[in-house]
Amino acid sequence: MFSHVIMHVPHSSVFIPPEYEKSFLTDVGEELSYMTDWYTDELFSSRHESLVFPVSRLICDVERFRRDSDEIMAERGMGAVYEKGHRLQKLRRFGENEKEEILEKYYDAHHRTLEEKVRQRLEAFGKCLIIDCHSFYPEALPYELGEGGERPDICIGTDPFHTPESAAKRLEAHFRKAGYSVGRNSPFSGALVPMCFYGKDSGVSSVMVELNKKLYLNGEKKSGGFEKLRNTLRAIDWLKLI
Repeated sequence: MFSHVIMHVPHSSVFIPPEYEKSFLTDVGEELSYMTDWYTDELFSSRHESLVFPVSRLICDVERFRRDSDEIMAERGMGAVYEKGHRLQKLRRFGENEKEEILEKYYDAHHRTLEEKVRQRLEAFGKCLIIDCHSFYPEALPYELGEGGERPDICIGTDPFHTPESAAKRLEAHFRKAGYSVGRNSPFSGALVPMCFYGKDSGVSSVMVELNKKLYLNGEKKSGGFEKLRNTLRAIDWLKLI
C-alpha cells in the first residue's frame, strides 16, 4: 500500500556478501547472533511499504551517521562501518579505501532510496512518517552506552523536532494496553530521519519502536510470544499516528 508511512528495517538481515567473509577476525556467527534484530522484518510487516536493508549491519550500519566525527559510537569502533564487535573486540581487517567503498556501495545507496521514498510521500501527501523498526537485548551489551539495569518490553524513541508527542503517546498507550511495559528513549533514544530533511522539514516525522528480544526469541528462534507481539504490532493504525 502506498501511503505516507514507511516501515524502515535496518538490522534484520544476516547476509554477509561473500567478498567480505574473509575480512572478519572474530566468530561471525556469534556477532550475528548478538547484533541482528531477528525477525523485525516479519514483526513489522504491514500493508505499508517496508524498506529493509539487505545486508547485515556487520557490513554497514545505515542507522549511524556517515562520518565518524558525527557519530558517538565511532569512539567505540562502531561507526557506520564497524571495526569492533559487541564485546569491543577487533572485528575486521580492511583493505585500502575499503571502508569508503562500503559506504558508497551500501550506505549511500540505501539512504538515496530512503530519501526518494520520503520525497514521494511529501509530494503525494504533504507528509511522511518513518517507523524505525528495531529490537534489543534484555541486558546491556558491552558496546552499548548508558546505564544497565532492568529494561522495558518496548522502547519508544523520539526526536524533539521530528516526533509528534501525540504519536509517541498513542504508541505507548497501545503497548501498555496489550500488557507490555514501555520506556521512552530508554534504553535507546532518537529516530531516523534522512540528513537532507533532518531539523529542516517538519513534514517528515519519525518514531523508533524497539522490541525487547525476550518477548519473542529463544536464542535465535521464535518463541511462544512471537505471535502475540506480531498481532500487537499489526493492530496499530500507523496512518492515524500523524
